[in-house]
Amino acid sequence: MKKVTPYLYILPCFLTVTVFLLIPVLYNITVSFTDFKGIDLSNMTWNGIGNYKTLFADPNFRTAIKNTVIFMALTIVFQVGISLVMTIFLERGLIGSRLFEVIFFVPSVLSSVIIAYTFNQIYEPNFGFLNSFLGAVGLKSLQHIWLSDMRLALYCILAANVYQWTGMGIIYYRAGLANISHDVYESATIDGAGYWQRFRYITFPLLKPAHLTMVLMGTIGTLKFFDLVYIMTQGGPAGATEFPMTYLYKRFSLEANNGLASALAVVILVIAFVISALQVKLFNRDE
Repeated sequence: MKKVTPYLYILPCFLTVTVFLLIPVLYNITVSFTDFKGIDLSNMTWNGIGNYKTLFADPNFRTAIKNTVIFMALTIVFQVGISLVMTIFLERGLIGSRLFEVIFFVPSVLSSVIIAYTFNQIYEPNFGFLNSFLGAVGLKSLQHIWLSDMRLALYCILAANVYQWTGMGIIYYRAGLANISHDVYESATIDGAGYWQRFRYITFPLLKPAHLTMVLMGTIGTLKFFDLVYIMTQGGPAGATEFPMTYLYKRFSLEANNGLASALAVVILVIAFVISALQVKLFNRDE
């Protein structure tokens, strides 16, 4: 009985993972090799890798991947940069730093729907804050129909996303700074190191776990990015803000093309798994 007891303890967890994770994933992989449409399983026929061929041949999917790469890179750069700068500012204990901490963190706990509608009002072409401000300061030439401009729509959504999640980055970096011993800074100061030298050779390198966490969260977050973009532009104009998840939603919910949507889900799963594995490997190597 003693040999069986440990397995009984992990049985609930094993059953939960199997029922709610493994079985759905295996079912999704199976459906990705069929032309299944709708809910009638009798209409499901095997078509091999046909869905994957269709997926990679679709210019809309390639646009979604391109947008994802651009959005991912810019999100990581801006979130890491702004979060790190604000963390250093807050750690110096300047007047008003606590207020700024709250201001930056509040968007992280708000619903994406609230953030999306707020930025929709900011970008509204006739009475929105941005165009009104530009007009008030004599820069009417810079006014745009922001979310309908193919060149700018993606970056407008980027601004909303960075605004929402920068506060979470500050939390990561503040936790990282708390793990750095003050003795290290004192030793460096005694050796004659200035502020920027301490930041360059001590603070920034020792925050590497936080950097890697930010990169991972930004990457995975972009791969499953849906709510903000769908509320603000629905992937438009003309696919300029199409992402894998908006593409999947249209194929699954609007076209009932379950097979193609499942193929895309498998592709996203593989990409996320590879990136996560690389992150874990880098982290373990640094440790």
